Amino acid sequence: MKVLEVSIYGNKYRVRSEFDEVFLQEAAKMVEDRMKEIEDTYRVLTTSKVAIMAAFDIATEYLKAKRELNFLENKVDELEKKLDIVEGV
Repeated sequence: MKVLEVSIYGNKYRVRSEFDEVFLQEAAKMVEDRMKEIEDTYRVLTTSKVAIMAAFDIATEYLKAKRELNFLENKVDELEKKLDIVEGV
């Protein structure tokens, strides 16, 4: 694992990760962009509240994408079973 530095919301963090620097910088930018979006929308939140709301938003998006992926994987399995039946005929 590598230790890399990322900057989020004016703070630098050293991150130990298996991912490359480009990936981690992209993730840091995503978090910072979301924090700035929340700050611009609500204007009176503390940094910790902005961070928590950003984490919540990102977690919600992640869970939605995970559900959609599971749904699609199940659909693919169903189609593969139907294809096996048709090919077996």
